[in-house]
Amino acid sequence: MLGIILVVIGLVILTILAIKGVPILFATAIASIFVLASQGVNVVEGITQAYMTGFANYFMNYFLIFTLGAIFGKLAEVSGATDSIAKTIVDKLGEKYVGLGIFIAAAVLGYGGVNLFVALFALYPLGKSMFKRADVPRRLFPMCYLAGCGTFAMTGPFSPSTQNIIPTSYLGTTLSAGLIPGLVGSVFCVILCAIYIQWRINKCRKNGEHYVLLPGEESLSEDDNREVPNFLISLLPLILLIIILNVTGWPIVVSLFVGVLLGIVIYWKWMPHTFAQFWKDMSAGATNGLSSIANTAATVGFGAVVQATPAFATLSAALTGMAQNGNAYIAVAIAVAALAGISGSASGGLGIAVPMCADLFIPMGVSAEAIHRIAAVSSSALDSLPHNGFVNTCLQYCETNHKESYFDAFIVTVVITTAELALVVAMFSIMG
Repeated sequence: MLGIILVVIGLVILTILAIKGVPILFATAIASIFVLASQGVNVVEGITQAYMTGFANYFMNYFLIFTLGAIFGKLAEVSGATDSIAKTIVDKLGEKYVGLGIFIAAAVLGYGGVNLFVALFALYPLGKSMFKRADVPRRLFPMCYLAGCGTFAMTGPFSPSTQNIIPTSYLGTTLSAGLIPGLVGSVFCVILCAIYIQWRINKCRKNGEHYVLLPGEESLSEDDNREVPNFLISLLPLILLIIILNVTGWPIVVSLFVGVLLGIVIYWKWMPHTFAQFWKDMSAGATNGLSSIANTAATVGFGAVVQATPAFATLSAALTGMAQNGNAYIAVAIAVAALAGISGSASGGLGIAVPMCADLFIPMGVSAEAIHRIAAVSSSALDSLPHNGFVNTCLQYCETNHKESYFDAFIVTVVITTAELALVVAMFSIMG
């Protein structure tokens, strides 16, 4: 029990450091050293083996996705395509509802099977332009984006997300498992997220908050004087990328590479044509991707350190015992949520907890569909704590930090998703 408490203290240390503005690379290293030392694990071996293995594996697996995705987003930005799309959307929706526009767009991409990182790299330049036109603080973008792609879109019925696919491997279920409770929970989540997003933006406006230009960012008047592609041409590379990702069956990296080439060809007329400026823009996009993946890999390294401690094995055993002696639905929810929170990964929590729950509950006659849907929804309840890799990527790429943006992200990805989980568990309990 003491070991688990010490791991939680390590998470608190990481959270405080991140909120105080300590770079995530240093924050994860400090928290990792504390966890290792307090658990009696060799610190040098823990850092060089567990931390660096987790860091390096993630970096290797996702480097090209981050880099190509960031370059694709940069192409849309420098060509003026994001400004064109933003102006059209703001004109249609009105400045009042730009946050809901990003929320809906992120949800559509998420449910469409687009990788979360790819969707982020594609939507942020657009969102930045929309928020600038509507004079909404940029720090609210992570809230809108994560509410769309990091909640119901990755855990609801039919979603092609990893979180909805993993349970099928162990339970023999389909992506539509637990359909009615899953749909009700998703609608509940959509309504609460939409209400909170709109309330938060309205509150910021009443408080006199505005969009603040970043160093080197052009003002709105300068943007309006540029020649930019029309709305349909601006959307074309993004639409083609979504089609390629969902229809061709090509690996994500190949799809992104083709998407970048299409972006260059389609946007070329509106891009800087000098050799030096073109490669400067490409370099800036790649640098954005590199910075984002380094921060994400650092949080994955911390999760690997936690999993290498005796406390993690103790926690897994405790959850197994609870599952054997308690309500099956509640046990599944707590097991997946706790393991996802500790490891900082929704898929990580599912990968550990679902096979354990399947072995325990399927022989007892517990519905595999109920286990599937509860596990999927619970994976989104605590996975978005401050050490979560994707949360850090989102904040880093959106040029903000935990202090400015995390609280609102916490509300939509932890508080609201936990409420959704409670509703889904209650429905399955009532339905039997």
